[in-house]
Amino acid sequence: MLVALSCLAAPLTVQAGWEDPVAQKAETAAPVALLPFPQKVEWMGMAKGAKSWKLTGDAVSAPSVQVAWKGLLADKPGVAAEVQLVLTPDALPEADRAEGYQLEAKEAKVRISAATEAGLFYGLQTLRQLVAEQKKLPQCRITDYPAFRLRGFMHDCGRNFQTIAALKQQLDCAARLKLNTFHWHLTDHPAWHVESKAYPVLNDPQHRTRDKEDTYSFDDVRELFAYARERHISIIPELDMPGHSSYFKRCFGFDMHSEQGMPILEALLEEFCREVPADICPYVHIGADEVRVLNAKAFVKRMSDKLISMGRKPMQWGGPRDLPVGEDSIAQRWGEGGEMVEKSLKPETIRCHTVDSAIGYTNLFEPALLVRRYFFMKPCGVARGDEQKMGSIICTWADARVDDKAKIIRHNGVWPTMCAMADKTWRGGDGDGDAYPCAMPALGTPEGDAFARLEKRMEVLARTVFKGQAFPYWPQSSVTWQVVPPVPTAEADPVREKVLAGKWAELQPVTAHGACLYLRTRPSTGYIGLFPKQKPGVTTWAITTLKADKAGDAPFMVGFDAPARSSRRFSGVAPAGCWSNCGTRIWVNGQEVKNPHTFKLAGQNRFNRDTWFHAANENPFDDEEIWWCHKPVTFPLKKGDNTIIVEQPYIGECQSWEVNIVPLKH
Repeated sequence: MLVALSCLAAPLTVQAGWEDPVAQKAETAAPVALLPFPQKVEWMGMAKGAKSWKLTGDAVSAPSVQVAWKGLLADKPGVAAEVQLVLTPDALPEADRAEGYQLEAKEAKVRISAATEAGLFYGLQTLRQLVAEQKKLPQCRITDYPAFRLRGFMHDCGRNFQTIAALKQQLDCAARLKLNTFHWHLTDHPAWHVESKAYPVLNDPQHRTRDKEDTYSFDDVRELFAYARERHISIIPELDMPGHSSYFKRCFGFDMHSEQGMPILEALLEEFCREVPADICPYVHIGADEVRVLNAKAFVKRMSDKLISMGRKPMQWGGPRDLPVGEDSIAQRWGEGGEMVEKSLKPETIRCHTVDSAIGYTNLFEPALLVRRYFFMKPCGVARGDEQKMGSIICTWADARVDDKAKIIRHNGVWPTMCAMADKTWRGGDGDGDAYPCAMPALGTPEGDAFARLEKRMEVLARTVFKGQAFPYWPQSSVTWQVVPPVPTAEADPVREKVLAGKWAELQPVTAHGACLYLRTRPSTGYIGLFPKQKPGVTTWAITTLKADKAGDAPFMVGFDAPARSSRRFSGVAPAGCWSNCGTRIWVNGQEVKNPHTFKLAGQNRFNRDTWFHAANENPFDDEEIWWCHKPVTFPLKKGDNTIIVEQPYIGECQSWEVNIVPLKH
């Protein structure tokens, strides 16, 4: 049974300044899912294809070309072609040559032209997507290049060590999406996870609090750098200092920023740079975040000068609670709390080389909200980057201890977020969509339709690029809610009666779009949502109508709160028979429906405060705490229109006040 959702209200007014990032006709007419979508494309039908794959031309033996080519053949597409590679400086204008390419598919032949091997590599990645799930060869002309020169992702391996094999698999996925940077956070409070021959005490398990036996040898580090390089990915290693360093004091008995500590840090930077050459590692990140020291400027200059003397470009975090960014450093901007409510970074505030990580961390927001944020917001506040406005890095900070490291990807929605981020940083776009993460645009508007097309492309990538991997995102753009303004919970009974009687229109409801409905998120996210100033102690009702083509049980992903995968603040696991630990209720066609799932942690794990240094952060998250890791539930639907009503109380700031009723295809 297929479920189609019907709108209850007229579309929102188009926000001033919004422009679709690419010509709508080209994307709408696309016979395949391309992500990121090319800057320019002309479709010319479909062709039978060749009898077998063949690669000829320039640079066919280049390591990166072979990586992409072998990946294409391993996909076992249902159509083949003869592929000619051409290295030529005339492929694109000078501004677009570094990573740009042209691709022409005509009959059974494909020609990829580029000025660099990187361009050929990205052209082959596009070809992999063109032929995925196809029986014929799409005929097209593509001219493509990135809007931003830095497109990256970061994983915290200082708090939770990940194997080189796992990181290689992540690099493979990133390369498929044309990301070109991996920010490798190597040290944090639990441990210094990089080998040190100069100070082996740093690798002593007795001074570590997690993953005590795990250390990246310099051979491991060089191996991953070489692997990344073959995929045109640069690695930025981060050796965090002088904060996030309690392990350092356990090892030496004094702080990093002390007179005894700074010479050791200089020696460690020199050792790392000696072991990992500048030609493969031109940037080194020194952290410098979330710490206050009296000698802040002197500390930053001393460490930056050491890196510069070793032929490296320093990089630092550039948030409001960080040490001042050195004049020779790249600033990596981030935010939390009220800063998360601000628009995209204001370009006039960018006065040095800057990377934007302020759009959102995967561990802080939920996957659906992150996909919205990256699609609608602009990295560095601009449509296209330049020398200073370099691009964006998405970050995953799984602060709490993780036993099964594979869960980090699922619990933090890494792959869906990466898809939206890759699309945005490659395509760019001048539309002002900063409000839309909080208030989704309706279908029928240019921005709403553009987002729906992104969802369709992500559906394909979930079963091709990310086949067999955790991809916790389901299309949500077709759902429309009527949301009753909040009332004090003590006065909820008469309002509930009116809602259940079908008289919600008399209550002047607010129209909202998107199956994942955010009413008011937690303090760390700046209270984003439909009612950002609402205080706890109230209840609201969300009503949607959907149409079923036949009667029967229909599957949904359902959830009403999930903790940040760092601070743990959370309303708790739902008690038996309940939808949440907050008093959530659901009615389908007037009949109340109980939660069929009974959790082993039922009613537990409510945390009213952040738990950064609490013992609770040493307990790994359970899938029961993460609603997108639950099994689907079914609702009994009748043929035709069906009404779903959700009653959602707001009990406190431990709760992310939200409603997620996401219909699934089956």
